[in-house]
Amino acid sequence: MKEPQPYTFSRIAGALCLDFVNTASWVADQRSTEHLNDFGDLVRWCTESAIVPHGSATVFCGEAEQGATILAEAKETRETLYRIFIALSRDQAPAGEDLQPLNETLARAPLRFEVHRQEKGFACERKAGATEFAMLLGPVVWSAAELLTSGQCQQVKCCASDSCGWLFLDNTKNHSRRWCDMGDCGSRAKSKRYYRKKLSVSVPVEEERVS
Repeated sequence: MKEPQPYTFSRIAGALCLDFVNTASWVADQRSTEHLNDFGDLVRWCTESAIVPHGSATVFCGEAEQGATILAEAKETRETLYRIFIALSRDQAPAGEDLQPLNETLARAPLRFEVHRQEKGFACERKAGATEFAMLLGPVVWSAAELLTSGQCQQVKCCASDSCGWLFLDNTKNHSRRWCDMGDCGSRAKSKRYYRKKLSVSVPVEEERVS
């Protein structure tokens, strides 16, 4: 019997922090479907998002208890980010009580720079702190801070599907994007509209035969 394939994380949001928020589905502002079911899922997401080098992924899979703590903290961070950006998608100001934990997380994962000599000139590389939490979550919260302080934060939208709730940056020219993915939620919505249209068409009743 074949083992079930791991969940394929989507990257349709246009910002790392929003892709992280989308590791769950949200209905009525509540998490409805979880895709970070264990610490290994978090490490895999970070690896696939180029936060953690593929060759270093096994370093993070240490003690189960420590991994469980980091996973719980990561989910708390994700829910904070969701509340901040869902408010922006509704043209509302994020609550101050949500900005505070974001700033606390940024303090736990300060952004550092390292300069390296290259053949021609120098290169500057971002580096996270030495803790596992900082290495895994640092780039996510940096992305959130950068998005909030950019002009793009007004382009954050929520998928129009009632059963999705994913967030994304609407970079279309006329800012008319409604769906997280036209091949998924957009396609389902199109099918529903077609089905309802078919139902609304009245079926002609056969005339009674005259005996």
